[in-house]
Amino acid sequence: MVLAAALAAVLLKPRFERAVRERIESAAARHGMVARIRSVDLGVWPFLRLVGFDLDLGHGAQLHADTIAVTYPGRVRLAVQAANLDGPAGIRVSSPLTSWFVSGSRGGDLELNLIEPRAGLSIREQSDSEGRGWNVDARGLDMGRLFEVRRAGNTLLEGGVANGRVNIRTSADVLRFHVDIGTRGARFGALADDADDEPQLGDPTDVSLRFDGVLRRDEGTMEIPEIHGKLAGADLSGSIRLRDMDTDPSVDLALGVRQVQFGRLLGAAGLALPESLEVAPGGSGDLGSATMEVGVRGRASEPAALAVTQKITFSPPKPMPAAITRLRGDFVFRSDGGPGPQLPVDVSPASPDFIALRDVPPLFVRTLLISEDAGFYGHHGIDLRELPTALLTNLSRGTAARGASTITQQLAKNLFLSRDKEVGRKLQELAITFLLESALGKDRILEIYLNIIEWGPDLRGLRPAARHYFDCEPQALTPAQMAFLVAIIPGPIKYQRSFAHGTPGPGLRVLIDNLLGKLRSVQAIDEEEYQQSLSEPIVVADGRHQG
Repeated sequence: MVLAAALAAVLLKPRFERAVRERIESAAARHGMVARIRSVDLGVWPFLRLVGFDLDLGHGAQLHADTIAVTYPGRVRLAVQAANLDGPAGIRVSSPLTSWFVSGSRGGDLELNLIEPRAGLSIREQSDSEGRGWNVDARGLDMGRLFEVRRAGNTLLEGGVANGRVNIRTSADVLRFHVDIGTRGARFGALADDADDEPQLGDPTDVSLRFDGVLRRDEGTMEIPEIHGKLAGADLSGSIRLRDMDTDPSVDLALGVRQVQFGRLLGAAGLALPESLEVAPGGSGDLGSATMEVGVRGRASEPAALAVTQKITFSPPKPMPAAITRLRGDFVFRSDGGPGPQLPVDVSPASPDFIALRDVPPLFVRTLLISEDAGFYGHHGIDLRELPTALLTNLSRGTAARGASTITQQLAKNLFLSRDKEVGRKLQELAITFLLESALGKDRILEIYLNIIEWGPDLRGLRPAARHYFDCEPQALTPAQMAFLVAIIPGPIKYQRSFAHGTPGPGLRVLIDNLLGKLRSVQAIDEEEYQQSLSEPIVVADGRHQG
């Protein structure tokens, strides 16, 4: 009898293994996922082992585990070895080994309780006649021992100790969720780093997030009436409502940030204060604080029509960094960007290349602001009204074709920061932007900008640019020539090939004519000037002298 049972087990083993594989794969498919298993093995200990388990979660997310083993030491125990979750932007969440006690897997509610590397997390599924729910509870969970988060091989997050709950409840076409979770002592890796060594982790900080929401799939709506959070000492609040999510999504978003201290925020993000600010080592690191309120309303299909409101107040530090106050007077600008040596720029009336703002043609200023920062004289250094439009336009094009940096942000980058475009650099840029606005005022910011920005290889400042390209002083520039100089500001090196033969190529000429059209639309030039500018041949002096 025993021999027959053993023989039957051997003969039926492949069938059972195949049934387990099919059940796992079909369960994943029901939830819109794809499961692949290299091998399924039924045995005595463990009585089930999955080797090479892969789960495609969709949207570019992949889950992999080297092995998943099920044993029964009096209770069902699940062990997952070498698990990785790969997500967007090269982010990987890794866990070397976790073990769970599992109960209620047959016909009842399913519950998983973490036992290794340390208890503190439970996941429970409950079903009844009204629907299904999932409860995730964390109590004193040491997330650093549970998993690590890395990007491009560098540590991105040490999660600290977590406490809180996530509840999800689904019935018919309605999904309700509740999140109330926080961590103590979380540390973030530097979001931008120019050094060759591994970025340093930021200062420990407490993080919390609490919100309730409902997703109605049949109506294509999602509502989160209140969001509350805390990060690096700043209080966050807001709400979000989405409509017509399956057709033409519309958004109604409100976000508030109270008392964000920029020195503390940079420290928590793993970013040192920029050395160019010349803040003394061991100093307070005070870069001021801000309170911001932002609202966004409109449809994603019409980014230009989005209604965006912002209210920003900034409290400057005491004292202001010396590198900022020095800009109120004469100074020498030295750029470390670009290949080869960079000539210093003397920003003072004593320099023959300097131009005071009062001597810049008003039409040139108008052209510049229309192209680069239409709200320059009305914002506090950042213009969040442009950000949703830029993000949605870039998303639709699949490129970084449109930016949202103000003139003050561009100046902050030129004066104090590197050329990289990482999120961390943008945080530093934001802090410096508020300092510049507070210390200098709009006219001085614009004057410095016009004297130091790049207009070609080792070519900086409006007066040298006018002489270089058109053999004239800025006051003698025609509207078309002004539009040319403004049009190449976003890519002064890239556009060199567009006029290498002495006149702008078709693509650049379209940009120039579009800019002239904007000037006409705001009555900055009259119809006669507009038509004359459209027909005016733009001959670049530097190009004319090329063989």
